[in-house]
Amino acid sequence: MIEEAGKFGDEILKNPPKGVKFLEVYHTLGRYDAIWIYEAEDAKVIEEFLHESRAVSTTETWVAFARDK
Repeated sequence: MIEEAGKFGDEILKNPPKGVKFLEVYHTLGRYDAIWIYEAEDAKVIEEFLHESRAVSTTETWVAFARDK
């Protein structure tokens, strides 16, 4: 599954879904293997993207908002 996940990640970064802008991708050690930071036009766009990734990964999504200063 690792190889398939890598191929999926490479392809999605080269051809991101419409309305999604990938900002950073980190590979991590520990509970999670990667953290993808991205912006999206709306939640529906992300739902579709995550649905596609289910064949190669298990995901947890955190919605983040900028902190007012």
